[in-house]
Amino acid sequence: MSLRNLFFLLVLSLALVPVTGKSERSRYNKSAQALAKQLGPTQPAKNYKKEDIGGLSKRMIASMELLERSYRTSGPTPESLISKALFFRNDLGQWEKLLLSNSLLNCWKEANAYGLFDQAGKFHASISKGRGVGEKMMFELIVPGDVFPQGSNQLCNVRLVHVDEKRADPKAMTAREEATLTQLKKLVVEKTSLAERKKWESHRTNDLGQTKEQALSEWDKEMKATGEATKEMPNIRVAGDARATPSHRTQYRWHTACEVVNNSTHPTEVKVEVWLVGYTWKKRDYYIMSKTEEVLKLRRNEAAEFDVYTKSEGSYKKRADDHDGLDKHERKESKVRHRGYAIRVTHEKGLVTFTGSDKLLTSLVDPSVEDKKIESLPAF
Repeated sequence: MSLRNLFFLLVLSLALVPVTGKSERSRYNKSAQALAKQLGPTQPAKNYKKEDIGGLSKRMIASMELLERSYRTSGPTPESLISKALFFRNDLGQWEKLLLSNSLLNCWKEANAYGLFDQAGKFHASISKGRGVGEKMMFELIVPGDVFPQGSNQLCNVRLVHVDEKRADPKAMTAREEATLTQLKKLVVEKTSLAERKKWESHRTNDLGQTKEQALSEWDKEMKATGEATKEMPNIRVAGDARATPSHRTQYRWHTACEVVNNSTHPTEVKVEVWLVGYTWKKRDYYIMSKTEEVLKLRRNEAAEFDVYTKSEGSYKKRADDHDGLDKHERKESKVRHRGYAIRVTHEKGLVTFTGSDKLLTSLVDPSVEDKKIESLPAF
């Protein structure tokens, strides 16, 4: 091959690197989201049903096939893929994430070691390598349903065993299984707490002691009583409040609260847009960390408040570092930077008001500033 052709191939390969990297990240997220769909929460069972293991087996098989596909195609490791998938499940508690991670990984390792995937990566129960070729594997509960019925429908309570090693005594427990039982009990307590919190939030009242449904009913009545005046441009006051920086309590996110007050003499409906803005470490270029939209139905003199969050702090670092073109040494030193918020309130008749945490961010939503627009910023 000539020197000219070698040079051409080198240039071509370098040109393809960024595209490949972007494609890999996209594939990673799609795989993680596909796995996350299999890991949705299930409320603890009231009674033990033997047939539940069938449904759990199907979910475990679907999950293992996704892990095997990633393993075969040089994608993220099964450990990394599970971790990313669980990141997408905000409806799971920490105990469930821990037990799910262990169960998924152990089942996949057993299946992979015994050759339980065919050439297409599909699961089958017949051993094709290692001890007992031709024999069968099966799924069973780690903690028997007769011992702890509440855990009998939980995906994290499933394991893959050789048919000859299945549990003979439906109530027999090893020391390791006793330890899993302790963790499952904590998981059930955690699930109950999450369910109670969700129930409480659905009945949460506003400052007037009204539920969401009651407040909406009162707004409807006031809208009908007011008549044509409801179509007028409202007088709205809006403010933001930076509540918290990344910590374990905030799941390593920035937290901002937005308060909207209807100072009009009539009820109204407005759309509130809140952008949380960051900037890169080296070039100090601004980018969107998150955008939140809320449609508020406000009675006269009513105030409403809602919370907005960024993604976790670490999720921005690679994009920001790539944008700045940092080398390996600089990437070790760089930090994710958060600037503040920009808020815009609109009505069906147009812009009502806007604000920001500082002069620069306010200018991004100020229509009179032509060369600065919030929509022009990239979203990381």
